[in-house]
Amino acid sequence: MQIKSSKTAPYLIAVGGHTGTGKATLAYALREELPILREAIVLEDDLVRRELLGASLADTLDNKAYTDDVSARVSASIRQSTVEALAQGTSVINASGFFSEAARPAIAKLAADHDAAFIGLWLIAPRAVMEERINRRLIEREKGVGLKVEDGHASDACVAVIDKFGDIGVPNDAQWRKIDAGRPKDEVLAEALKIIDGNTAARGRFNP
Repeated sequence: MQIKSSKTAPYLIAVGGHTGTGKATLAYALREELPILREAIVLEDDLVRRELLGASLADTLDNKAYTDDVSARVSASIRQSTVEALAQGTSVINASGFFSEAARPAIAKLAADHDAAFIGLWLIAPRAVMEERINRRLIEREKGVGLKVEDGHASDACVAVIDKFGDIGVPNDAQWRKIDAGRPKDEVLAEALKIIDGNTAARGRFNP
């Protein structure tokens, strides 16, 4: 992975939430819209899993892709990439969901350990919206045309994943800001930009 250095101290932005809330879509949109994140790397567990297994976006992953061993390799790869990027002053947007409660303070600590500004964005959407997005994504993947990581096509999760993980909770930590992700993606992006802009202004780090 080629990492570019940033002119300012790095940011570590975590995008969490359940399957179908639009985490990957928001992550890539943030990099596109904010000058301070233009050279950031985007990390998402679904894409890293495919890269480790040599699978394309069109490939359907079987249960062997989700064993504890593979998941551990995915987590280790993401952590290593994050550490390497932050050490070089490059911002990171991690859209891996953070389903585990233990993962949420851990990512914030990783930012603190590398003098990076941490911002957590927690996406929430009604189940009906998540189901519609998941089913639409699966149909698009079956067609195999126009697949893009920006549209969440690295994930092949089905609606059953919502029930598998159940209520993953909502972070109470002030470092995590909740966003209603049931709205159109441009409205979700606008709110996320305001949150990040407020943080950069407070730290005097906004550098367009």
